[in-house]
Amino acid sequence: MKAITHLIIIATLIISFNVSAQSQELKPFKSDFCSAWPEGQGTDPTQWADCCFTHDLHYWLGGSQEERKEADKELRSCVKLTGASIASFLMYLGVRLGGQPGDANFAWSYGWTENRGYEAVSAEGLETAKTLLESSEYNQNEATKPLVAAFLEDVLTPKLEEALNSSEID
Repeated sequence: MKAITHLIIIATLIISFNVSAQSQELKPFKSDFCSAWPEGQGTDPTQWADCCFTHDLHYWLGGSQEERKEADKELRSCVKLTGASIASFLMYLGVRLGGQPGDANFAWSYGWTENRGYEAVSAEGLETAKTLLESSEYNQNEATKPLVAAFLEDVLTPKLEEALNSSEID
């Protein structure tokens, strides 16, 4: 009887682990650019759309709390460079207050099938992200392809190299 109880506990733990591991999958990248915020103003309705798209890339992938703070600062700086100082400040406040990890399609780590909070992305997760971005519709689109390429080169590849190097050390 004791052996059966142990087997049931072990089976339950294995099933729980498998369900947990399966729920930590990265979905293909999707962007709505500036979510509920305009993508520009006046005569330039896409004035800072590229800034929002790049910010979405960071939010889709997720990572540490510091990485989120840095992504939000980059959004503010990018929008400010378009000449929209007030909009950059308001957008920054919005993403700092509203972009907390969660289940919303604009939350930090929204690309994952389960809320990861501020969990670091593993080398395997980064490799999956790279594959998904390289094959994404956004990497085929003339307007967004350079933004995807910049994210892959400037953000994803260095993170992946760092993760692979640290796993070799361990």
